[in-house]
Amino acid sequence: MNNLKPLLKVCNLNVYYKDIRVLTQVNLTVCAGQIVSIVGPNGSGKTTVMKAIAGILRPIQGVISYQHEPIQKLPVHEVVRRGLVYVPEGMNVFPLMSVQENLEVGAYTARKKKNNLLSFVFEIFPMLADKRRDMAGTLSGGQKRMLTIARGLMSNPRLFLLDDPFLGLAPKDVNRLCNTLKLIRRHGITLFLAGQHVRRILRVATKAFLIEQGKITLVGTGEQLLGHPHFREILLGVVAESKIEVV
Repeated sequence: MNNLKPLLKVCNLNVYYKDIRVLTQVNLTVCAGQIVSIVGPNGSGKTTVMKAIAGILRPIQGVISYQHEPIQKLPVHEVVRRGLVYVPEGMNVFPLMSVQENLEVGAYTARKKKNNLLSFVFEIFPMLADKRRDMAGTLSGGQKRMLTIARGLMSNPRLFLLDDPFLGLAPKDVNRLCNTLKLIRRHGITLFLAGQHVRRILRVATKAFLIEQGKITLVGTGEQLLGHPHFREILLGVVAESKIEVV
């Protein structure tokens, strides 16, 4: 993974809810072609980081640069139009619309490419191609999660933010989704993941961040974080020898 080009740079990001600062001087970089993960205890700021990057939380302090241009003041639809797409935790399908209609809704910023994007999504998710005419409400929980991710892909992302993509999935669906994420990456889409399934998220990560109380405290590969004593103590309840330094 040498000579990677920065796709996203977050510099000195601070976010406030009313008078309470929930993110403090967050700095992170996502390079093209990576699968980057951010993990941490409940309430540590993972979702806040993603919402700030996606343009959902405003105002903020700091600079968010995407493809070398500041985006922290852009509205959400302009962020999406530039290829930065966020799929939030627990996003629902439209149950009374067909699978294909759900997907077509996702192409609202990429209408001219809708047919090509449908072909791409059906290649990634052949199950959705088989069920394209079925009502989305009839899908299983795992299939609905695949549909929400596929709907995000219909926005033609270059950088794809997924918040807790494994939430509520059965083990077989988690394994299937892990393989799907690697396939999406091979198609040239950079992934930025957050969530509670830390082992799963870190094992697919080429770069990872630990966030605690709104601050980034560890940076390394996914395997390095899994082996770090501080990480293992606060999230896994065990201690191991250190291989990386605390930020």
